[in-house]
This record gives sequence, C-alpha cells and structure tokens, in this order.
Amino acid sequence: FSVCGTPNVNRIVGGQQVRSNKYPWTAQLVKGRHYPRLFCGGSLINDRYVLTAAHCIHGNRDQITIRLLQIDRSSRDPGIVRKVVQSTVHPNYDPNNIVNDVALLKLESPVPLTGNMRPVCLPEANHNFDGKTAVVAGWGLIKEGGVTSNYLQEVNVPVISNAQCRQTRYKDKIAEVMLCAGLVQQGGKDACQGDSGGPLIVNEGRYKLAGGVSFGYGCAQKNAPGVYARVSKFLDWIQKNTADGCYCQS
Repeated sequence: FSVCGTPNVNRIVGGQQVRSNKYPWTAQLVKGRHYPRLFCGGSLINDRYVLTAAHCIHGNRDQITIRLLQIDRSSRDPGIVRKVVQSTVHPNYDPNNIVNDVALLKLESPVPLTGNMRPVCLPEANHNFDGKTAVVAGWGLIKEGGVTSNYLQEVNVPVISNAQCRQTRYKDKIAEVMLCAGLVQQGGKDACQGDSGGPLIVNEGRYKLAGGVSFGYGCAQKNAPGVYARVSKFLDWIQKNTADGCYCQS
C-alpha cells in the first residue's frame, strides 16, 4: 500500500549523509542498445505508467527503457528497470509551437509500490500553482552548453502566472496548457537539455506534479523562465490512457 507524493527523507548515519531516493517517482528515459544513453526524464504516476514530454518520444523508433531509484547514474546499482511496451503521444501535440507536450509510457510490468517506491500525486483538474515554490529534478546539463549530471540534481523555482510569463521573452508563445517557473529577473535556476519530460513538483503535504519539463530559451537565462506542460490540463487524457494502471491511493 503506497501513498503518492511522499518523499523519502535523507537519514544521516554516523556523520555520513545517505543520499536517498528523495523523489522516487523521478524516472530516467534511456535508449540505445550498446551504449545506453539518458535522453529525457519522466514521472511515475502509477504502477504502470510514466508521464514524459511528447517531444522526447515524438518520431522515436528506438526501444526506450525506464530507470527508477537510480539517483547516481555512475553507480553499479541499476535501480528498477522496465522496458516501455507502448508510448502514447498526446493527439494534439504540435511540435512547431510545442503545445500539449505530454506523452505516456506504458511499462512492460508493474513497478511494486512498496518500500521507498512511490508515484507522484496528480493535481486536481483546476489546480493552480501560481506563486508556489516548485522543485524541478533531473540529470540534465548542469549549465547551458555543459555536461549531463551523474547525480540527480534538484532546484527550487517559483511558479509564475501565465500572464506574467507572457510578459517575458516568450510573449504569446505561452498557451493555457503551459506553466512557467523560474526567476524572471535574475535567472540562474532552471531545467536544461536532458531534463525534458521530468517532474516539476510542488509540496502541498504531498508532492503534486504541476508540470513536465517542456522548453525554454537556453537555460536559466534572464527573462526566460522554464516552460512546462501544465499537468492539470491533461487529467482526462491521462486517466483515459492509464486505465489499466493502479494508482493505489487511500
């Protein structure tokens, strides 16, 4: 029995900090048979499905593998590994203006939601996260033009309203199905390439999935916050396409 959205707390043992899988729903998307490479992130939303970005898998022909509970990519511990048996891109995904940038990945077998494995909670349909502090987590580039991270990184970013976001460099690119988060004035905190599809979460007692990493002008630049798919706008579609998954909530 598992409660969604509950983080695993770091416990300190004998002065050494154990870096636990704090956000266990954070998934790596890996492809390539001989030299598997991380190409995107995602979020486990129930025992069978990972939500990611449509642009991560649009036109993809390769076998995708999902990895969970492997925060350190350089470690020998593979964590939980599942092949993806079906990927569903949102039917109204438009690669030109990156709207409806969501996709669902069905795993070959369920992930046991026991121990420290939990899915993230989905928000309610009209859930508004404006002004809240969110966390974006991923293994993507540590800085623009930089290298990917072996260790799962996290950063706090404020969610801003779509009206505020349309006053940045994005202007009318920001659709209702998008959500923006970041430090508009100074920049410096953001998701980056390789984080695509990964979770933007807000702690409201439990962590709720506010967004999936979608796009941005560069990384952490001023006047260009990160843009995310607004998960609350896709609940019907998610529910309809994950009916055979178990949310296993109280």
